[in-house]
Amino acid sequence: MEQETDPKEKLIAPSLFLGAAVVYNAILAFLNAHVMHVSQGTVVMAEGIIVLGAVAYMATKLKYLRNCQPIFLFQLVMLAIFLGVTLLSEFLNIKAFRDIFLITTFTLLGTLTNEKSMIRLYTVLAAITLAVLLLEAFATETYAMIFNPASYYGATRGLENPDFNDTGIFLNAMSFEGRFTLGIFNISHRLSSIFIEQVSLGNFAIILTMFTSLFWNSMGKKARILLVVTIFMIVTTNNSRTALGLCLLFTAGHFIFPKLPRYSHLFYVPFFILMVTFIFASNECLRADGTAFLVSDDISGRLGLAGCTLKSLDMSNIFGFESSMAKPFWDSGYVYFINSQSLFGFIIFWLFTSLLVKPDTDQSRRLNHCLNLIIFLNILTSMSFFSIKVSAPVWFIAGYLFMQHQKQTKNK
Repeated sequence: MEQETDPKEKLIAPSLFLGAAVVYNAILAFLNAHVMHVSQGTVVMAEGIIVLGAVAYMATKLKYLRNCQPIFLFQLVMLAIFLGVTLLSEFLNIKAFRDIFLITTFTLLGTLTNEKSMIRLYTVLAAITLAVLLLEAFATETYAMIFNPASYYGATRGLENPDFNDTGIFLNAMSFEGRFTLGIFNISHRLSSIFIEQVSLGNFAIILTMFTSLFWNSMGKKARILLVVTIFMIVTTNNSRTALGLCLLFTAGHFIFPKLPRYSHLFYVPFFILMVTFIFASNECLRADGTAFLVSDDISGRLGLAGCTLKSLDMSNIFGFESSMAKPFWDSGYVYFINSQSLFGFIIFWLFTSLLVKPDTDQSRRLNHCLNLIIFLNILTSMSFFSIKVSAPVWFIAGYLFMQHQKQTKNK
């Protein structure tokens, strides 16, 4: 009997939209260095084209989205919360809406792909990332000439490049003093590859580790080698403590997570909140005007900031009256999210993340643990997860596995 062809194999657009979300920063940096002036408005417009283009495309494929009611319901509930917070705080926080809309868009986009396309897409992204990383590490002048990160971030974020930095490399990537380093490679700065800044590259290593764990049994030998080498090269040249820790945890979790109780991943969030509030919290991080600052750029300092700001929340923050106060708490993601979405919004987001895919298989259990760790451990110290470069590839995977679970449930 001839095997039925998966109609989603012919859908190339989902992979193209995700690829654009991951590499658009590099494209804009190249354009800024060689073709045209790029501004923050250009970045916003580029992201808008990718996201709205994906939405327009999905509007033509609604027959494939019939089983996606939980994802649409999540967006509707979060939209209602966003409107409520906007009215209560009398402040329009567009980024709060955008953060959630990215999640919905790329989760839905992930439902339109299949396993073969998924493996091909993430393998290609890993190969591109590795190639540019090697160029940056061993031909830094050429990398700087092609992308000129310092000029790009000066143009798009207003970060002035000091006169002493004539390398063209983003100054933040050259901050080694006092930071951990594995010391395996003798390189001049923390590498960024196609992401042009180092934080997103570290996060991408975590995403690739999650992907490798989830699809290990379905990948060929060459794909496995490429992904493992790419992850290794990123964590040994990016100097991200979070990336190294989570990559190691996900590797061990590949064997451990399926053996844990089915819904044990729900305990990560309360554990993280209790940990930083009662162990790391101090009262040293708040200025007189209520804004927060980082006491020391190390694990203790960053977790202390998270705990300190969590303890500072009052009823006006919790119920959405202080959306305008979100921005100063960028380095304390829980507080940022609660200020911008209210505590109710945070709880809905947590439950959506934890319950979207039922933990009925080893693969879905791994997904639930990885998804909760990659988001809720990450946002303890930063909101960088909500960058499209990081958020999109994570939720694309979640969307694909959600649809696989829906198919399995329907066939039972």
